[in-house]
Amino acid sequence: MVSVNYLNFLKHNKYLLLFGFLCVFVGNLGQTFFISLFNKDLIEELLLDKDKLSLVYSVATLVSGFTMFFVGSKIDNVDVRKFTSIVLLGLIIACIIFALSTNLIMLFLAYLGIRLCGQGLMGHIAVTTLMRYIPKDRGKAVSLAMQGMAFGEITLPLLAVLLLKHYGHQQSWFIYAGASVVLIFPLLLWLLHKSNLQPREKVDISDVELEKNKDWTRKQVMADWRFWFILPAIIAPAFLITGIFFHQTLLIDSKGWSLEWLSIGLMFYGVLHFSGAIFVGPLVDNAHPRKYLGWYLLPLVLGIACLWLGEDKTWLLAFMVLAGMTVSASSPIVNSFYAEVFGTSHLGAIRSLVFAVVIISTGIAPYLFSLFDSIEHFLLFALGYGIFCMLVVQKRLLAERK
Repeated sequence: MVSVNYLNFLKHNKYLLLFGFLCVFVGNLGQTFFISLFNKDLIEELLLDKDKLSLVYSVATLVSGFTMFFVGSKIDNVDVRKFTSIVLLGLIIACIIFALSTNLIMLFLAYLGIRLCGQGLMGHIAVTTLMRYIPKDRGKAVSLAMQGMAFGEITLPLLAVLLLKHYGHQQSWFIYAGASVVLIFPLLLWLLHKSNLQPREKVDISDVELEKNKDWTRKQVMADWRFWFILPAIIAPAFLITGIFFHQTLLIDSKGWSLEWLSIGLMFYGVLHFSGAIFVGPLVDNAHPRKYLGWYLLPLVLGIACLWLGEDKTWLLAFMVLAGMTVSASSPIVNSFYAEVFGTSHLGAIRSLVFAVVIISTGIAPYLFSLFDSIEHFLLFALGYGIFCMLVVQKRLLAERK
C-alpha cells in the first residue's frame, strides 16, 4: 500500500519533487561531510594547522547563519525561480573562490558562500517550496526531496576522492562549478517551468482560509517561550553529527579503526538516511508530527553511546545506522511540525530563523568539540546534550497536551 501511494504521489508531483531532490543534492556541496574531505589538502597547501582551519570554518558558518536569518525570509516574497537562480549563482561563485583560495580570507569567503548557499539556502528552497505547494502530503514530499542528501552522502564522497586523486582539490571545485552552470542551473529552471506553479497570491481561497487562523509570523514564534523549549532538540542532529563528522578521522584514529571502515559506515549512514525517510514520511502525514517529535532523537542518543562505550569497529556501524535513523526522521517530522503548528504564510521566515540557529550550531560544533581534551569527553558531552534535549521536549509536549 505504501509503495502504491508513493507511486501515485510521484506521478502527480514528479517535476516539483525532482526539483526539491536536486536542490538538496546540490546543497551537499556545503555539507560538513563533503567539505571536510578537503581538509588535509588545505592544511598541506595553505600551511594551516587543524585548529586554525576549524576556527575559520566555524566563523564562516556562524556568519552564514546570521545571514540566513535575513536572506531566508525573502523566499516568502520573491518568486521561487528568481530566488533559486540567485542562490545557485552564489554557490557557483563560492565554488570558484574555493578553487582559487590561497589565503585565509579567500578560504573564509569560500566557506561562507558554500555554507550559506549550499547547506543553508538550497535545502531551504526545496523544503519551503514543497511544504507550500504540496500541503496535503508534506511528510512524503519532504521525505522524498531529502533523499537528495542521502544520495549525496552515498555518491559524493566517492566522486570527491576520485577527483582529488586525478585532478587535485583546485580542479575538483572548478568541475563542481562548471557542472552547476552547465547541468544543474538549466535543469532546475526547467523543472520549475514544468511544475507550473501558481503565483502565491492566486492560491485557492479555500486553502488560504484553512490556514489563516493558525498562521504565525516569525515575531510571534520568537515571542512564544514554548518554541525555545523545543529548539535545542530541533538543532540537535545537525549540531551533534557535524561535530562528530568534522573530527571523524581523529575519532577513528583514537579507536584504532581504519579509514576504509569509516567509508563503509558512511555508506550505511546514507542507506539508512534514505530508507528511514521513505518510511517516516507517510507516518507523519497520517498523524500530528508532535507525536514523534519527543522521540526522534532516541536513536542518535543510543548511537553516540555506542561510540562512547564501544572499542570494536562494529560499534562504528551501530552509530552510523542509529544516527541515520534520526537524521532521516528529522526533516519530515520537524518541517511538518512547523507547517501544522505555525502555518505556511510565513514559513520561509520561520524556517530561516530555525535554520539560522542550526547553521550557527554547526559552526560552533567543530571548534567546540576540538576544545575537549579527548574524544571520549566530547562524546560524553554529546550524549548528555542529546539526553537533555529529549527530557526538555517531553516536558514541553506534556505541557502542550494539558
